[in-house]
Amino acid sequence: MLTLTSTGIQKQVNRLKNSINHATYMLGSVQHTAAIAKIESTASTIQIFVLLDDTVTGTISNISIVDNDGDVIAVSARQFVKPALRGLYSVFTYNFTEAEGTDI
Repeated sequence: MLTLTSTGIQKQVNRLKNSINHATYMLGSVQHTAAIAKIESTASTIQIFVLLDDTVTGTISNISIVDNDGDVIAVSARQFVKPALRGLYSVFTYNFTEAEGTDI
């Protein structure tokens, strides 16, 4: 039986949105900090945009989202080479739904 209302789901989206502090990424073997460029949300979906601008160039990996407590709450473990010619967005997208189950 599903029990969350649309208000309950929206509040979970807002709690996540309000807890996001910054991003980190590895440039080669050195960790760097990046600001969150923007956060967009709907009633059940959140998108977190991290911008690596044209000053960042080289092998990028492990773009992470860090919350206000300093905890890493999401990691994109992919690796790629970013050229200096333009900026690049990395977008984290999450859809909140309630799953019905009895495996608890």
